[in-house]
Amino acid sequence: MNDLPSPPSHRPGRDTSALEEQKMEATMPTGPHEHCGGGPTETHRHLRPVGIVAGAALHAARRSAGASESALAAMCGVAESTIRSWEDGACPLASVPAARLAQLEAALETLGAEPRIVADLATAAWCDLVILAIADSTDAACLLADPLAATDAFRELLAWSLTGRVPPRYRPYAMPGPLLSDPTLTAQVILVLNAMPARQAGTVPDRGSDER
Repeated sequence: MNDLPSPPSHRPGRDTSALEEQKMEATMPTGPHEHCGGGPTETHRHLRPVGIVAGAALHAARRSAGASESALAAMCGVAESTIRSWEDGACPLASVPAARLAQLEAALETLGAEPRIVADLATAAWCDLVILAIADSTDAACLLADPLAATDAFRELLAWSLTGRVPPRYRPYAMPGPLLSDPTLTAQVILVLNAMPARQAGTVPDRGSDER
């Protein structure tokens, strides 16, 4: 087992504070994000795993509601291409304003999405920020000190992205296998996480292990 570092115990919250917004701005890729409101551009597509974890969570949430991309887009007041770009990770949910994310969550709940998966969206976006920081050789310690990183959901989603261990609530709606397809980056993320001091028991399971 590989130990995941856990920050000091705090009461987890889903509101985006000014400090969290500053950390998001510091760790997101540089360049304009206007396309995230209306569809991805080729400049940012597939260059790095910008929003792959939150994208997978959103895709699973939408599928759990039995809703199409167009139906969700209509509920959110955005283009269908925007929903697609959020789901494929080209436009990260971590860069979406808190009010827009809340609107997305409300739309999914109205459509009947699995509540536990909808509740994971902010945490999944935080996983993306951690992975991106490590990919960019940026110190991820401040991100891992956030209350969101202390939750079981964070560890489960991070384990899914690295090892392919899909959390049970996602299995009816998600493909098996790791979300990160680059083995070099996967090894880099695991190495950085294991080098950080663990304060609570949190683990990334070995590849091939399964959750019953």
